[in-house]
Amino acid sequence: MSSPNGELRHVMPGSIFTPEVPLGPTRDALVTCHVSATGKGKGKGRLHGSPECRTLRSAASVDRIDIPLGEAVERFCANCRWPLPPGSPVLPLGAAVNEVESLTIWLDRDSKDEEDIEAERDAAIALATGEYPPHATISSDEEEEEGDEGGRDEERERYDRARNLRSGRRLQSRLTAVLDAERRAFAALAFVRSVRSS
Repeated sequence: MSSPNGELRHVMPGSIFTPEVPLGPTRDALVTCHVSATGKGKGKGRLHGSPECRTLRSAASVDRIDIPLGEAVERFCANCRWPLPPGSPVLPLGAAVNEVESLTIWLDRDSKDEEDIEAERDAAIALATGEYPPHATISSDEEEEEGDEGGRDEERERYDRARNLRSGRRLQSRLTAVLDAERRAFAALAFVRSVRSS
């Protein structure tokens, strides 16, 4: 039973999937595409999500075909959106790929430069004594107290930087754990579907 148009999700697989993305069992999921009749014959024509795509305007005729995701990946039009039903296995895979891409700011950065190493080292030393700088001893001399205020501000900033660094690392760990759990759940779902269909 096909979904009403209101339930369809419109995605741009041409900007999500690349040949390097492991598709697993989703490789065999059928995707409905539109292709010029000349491209269909060669099996190399660009695949489109809609027959109204501007690059198909010059085509003499357009055919509608169902093609496995694994075969379509390298041929997706980068400008088209595909209407997919909510139950399509392409949707959770695409969402997972997008999540992984959003982690590249953490995963691809070179954390081994001297500045990062020094910041991590300082954060570890600061937070080893507690979440906040230790309270300064009260001095009776007002001049000393005024001089200490600047030092306390610097110390507070140091602890703020340390907590922010730790918070970013925890966020990275949580996101990685969530993605791993989603990947395993998706693989299990795809396995169950493949067993049911055989």
